[in-house]
Amino acid sequence: MKFLTNRLLRRFGPAGRVADFALVGGAALKYAQRKGYVSDETARKLGASDSSAGTSISVMEMILLGAALYRILRQYLTKGEKVTVIEI
Repeated sequence: MKFLTNRLLRRFGPAGRVADFALVGGAALKYAQRKGYVSDETARKLGASDSSAGTSISVMEMILLGAALYRILRQYLTKGEKVTVIEI
């Protein structure tokens, strides 16, 4: 099973990262617009279609957002170099 998981997830490398960043960025824009940190005009320039003043994030969006944020953080926090030690 681990073989299938690694093989499947490896195929979505760069495209998956772009999708994760788009999902997290869209949710951040929606939150900032709802809280009033970003005006409707600026949000439209950044890609938001309409005002999200009264809408909230659904449970499924929260699950997807959490998974995307976890993958992004895991990618940047586990960037340590792997050292191979060869004993003679």
